[in-house]
Amino acid sequence: MNRLLSLLVVLSFLVSASACSDKKPPTQSAIRGNSVIHTLQDLSHMFEKKNLPGFMNLVSDSYKDRQALSTSLSSVFAKYETVRFTIQFTKMLITIDEKGTPRAVFNWDSEWQTAGGSVQKNSGRTTFLFDPKDSRLVSIESKTPFIPQAVETPGK
Repeated sequence: MNRLLSLLVVLSFLVSASACSDKKPPTQSAIRGNSVIHTLQDLSHMFEKKNLPGFMNLVSDSYKDRQALSTSLSSVFAKYETVRFTIQFTKMLITIDEKGTPRAVFNWDSEWQTAGGSVQKNSGRTTFLFDPKDSRLVSIESKTPFIPQAVETPGK
């Protein structure tokens, strides 16, 4: 009796495991969303390594003021000893339209430190738009998190 019960349990486990393991190919939206995440990770790594050519390879040629972004980043990399850019992936919303531009809305934290030890920090929420073909950065719909922003003081 115990052998029969054990055999039935093992058999039912194998049947249910094989039914659950039916792998479906990922949808096009899932592939594009994954590509957006990889681009964001690569942008963050290139920024922190202060690798301007690598960073700009992830920015689309259609990015408005692409040259100004490159010039600004070059100045930031020269001025600051270390730069940090942290994306809060757990607070991210990625929107993939069938024919539209993928967008990622997320919270971020940036930090810039000079060789003398002066630190500037900033954080915010932004929206990045990506090229649907290759997931390169097309636009930033708020202040750029890669350039230190002056902190406004009340009353001025």
